[in-house]
Amino acid sequence: MNHSDEALQRRIEKGERNDESPDARAYQKVFEILKKDPYHPPAHFADKIISVVETQSSSLFKDYFWFGVGLLSFMGAAIVVVGLTNFKLNFGAFKFIAGYSGLIVFGVAFILLIQYLDKQLLKNKMST
Repeated sequence: MNHSDEALQRRIEKGERNDESPDARAYQKVFEILKKDPYHPPAHFADKIISVVETQSSSLFKDYFWFGVGLLSFMGAAIVVVGLTNFKLNFGAFKFIAGYSGLIVFGVAFILLIQYLDKQLLKNKMST
């Protein structure tokens, strides 16, 4: 906050309303809201929130259940397809990558470095 903001804030706190700038109007609105009584939630507000959370946690179990069913179905279908088609695993399509092993190692190391720096910078920024 700079000196003009502080001066504007003091003038509004004293009740001087001769400034019609957007900043002054914003400060006036904030002070009007702060003068009002605090908001009190309706009765049984906490009970309603808890019921919503319980409903969501039960639906979360259903989500994991259906994810597991889908994953097992996919794996079963893949096993059946491999058995019926005599599929043989072949990495021949990736032979062109063999000449770029240094580039791949550099790329992986660079991504790991970026991730590490991101976590360190965010940790420092979150603590301040």
